[in-house]
Amino acid sequence: MITDLLAAQLRSGRERLAVVDPEQALTYADLDGLTGAVAAHLQDRGVAVGEPVIVHTRLSRWAIVAMLGVLRAGARYVPVDASFPAARRELVTASSGARLTLTESLLASLRPTRCGWRDGPAAYTMFTSGSTGVPKPVTVSRAALSYSTAARLEYYGSPPQRFLLCSSISFDSSVAGVYWTLCAGTTLVIPSDRPFDVRALIRAGAVHRPTHTLMVPSLYRLVLRSPVRSLRTVIVAGESCPPGLVDLHYARMPQATLYNEYGPTECTVWSTVHRCAVGEDPVPIGRPIPGTSVSIEDGELCIRSPGVVSGESVYRTGDRASVGADGLLRYHGRIDEQLKVGGMRIEPAEIEHALMSHPAVLLAGVAVPYQGVAFVVCPGPVDHRALRAHLLERLPAVAVPTVFERVERLPTLPNGKLDRRALSRSGPPGRGQEGRGQEGRPGPAA
Repeated sequence: MITDLLAAQLRSGRERLAVVDPEQALTYADLDGLTGAVAAHLQDRGVAVGEPVIVHTRLSRWAIVAMLGVLRAGARYVPVDASFPAARRELVTASSGARLTLTESLLASLRPTRCGWRDGPAAYTMFTSGSTGVPKPVTVSRAALSYSTAARLEYYGSPPQRFLLCSSISFDSSVAGVYWTLCAGTTLVIPSDRPFDVRALIRAGAVHRPTHTLMVPSLYRLVLRSPVRSLRTVIVAGESCPPGLVDLHYARMPQATLYNEYGPTECTVWSTVHRCAVGEDPVPIGRPIPGTSVSIEDGELCIRSPGVVSGESVYRTGDRASVGADGLLRYHGRIDEQLKVGGMRIEPAEIEHALMSHPAVLLAGVAVPYQGVAFVVCPGPVDHRALRAHLLERLPAVAVPTVFERVERLPTLPNGKLDRRALSRSGPPGRGQEGRGQEGRPGPAA
């Protein structure tokens, strides 16, 4: 069980470094005393086994203390990233059903203490990104979290010596790094309380020399402008991985292996994984992780796994996928986001990947529903003719955007994924702009 692994490391690690953030470092002995204080505080307030407890903190050492303290008390935590918009935080808090909240000021006031570990049925409740409406709660059992972490330890072999955590506490990719690292008794490095702070990430990389990390592909593409040379294992997840990103990674980081992970929140972080190689197009999502099996039913990817949280035998993902002659799974987008353009069906990611294969384009996004507009992030002016010629070599002519709009950044969901619906709300340029790149217009707020 996951709590047994954590308890063992907190007892035996003692002076080893457990968590480092920009403000302070905690040893395993520190983590033991602080999480004991949280558990004792919750039990003094009558927390029941399995009861939800809000963890309202920044991405910091306090988030880790709170999460483990809630588990130690036998309860389940509901992470609410303090950097999220107030409306989002209020919605998640109200929907959680929790009566108790842990804040940084409260956590800092507790004195370290000894406290046992109480078992419970559930580990945490995450709220999905909410791109199609009200965020949906997904409660993950301790058994599912234990399975997911054990599968990670089995698949990757040697655990990270220092893991660079680049995911919000409200995004389930954070779960991978937190438990993979702490259950192995090694060090979690938190570069910033803002998960997508590229400068802080690169600074932390230089100081702490992390060996492993996990982040969304769009963030990693920006990081590769100033690579973190100490990394030996890089995992991308949460978005479709562009072929050009794999080639760029191996050109700039040949000493590190790149993996592409796939998995819905409802299946406990990850379900398939692929070790990437140069020249793959599209980049596979690979094969099932240990203990998981998959099938394709009417074009839809279905997962059977101990990580499925619904209690049902199979989870229908809503994602389209196929299995090639090489036995590798390939992702073809969401069933509900496929575009129909000029009588042809095409994925938004296919247009975006083609754009990002142009050397002048850092990031690209198209809106759903599609309006013939592509939003691009690039350091210089948009050369409309060059982009169009580039795309005509890679896409059906009907799928090539008629407008290229330059923006400073792309809108993202709280978990860092591209928010295509926000792009849609920003709308196409006004009359008379069609067919020309739009220079210098700020991107919509993330």
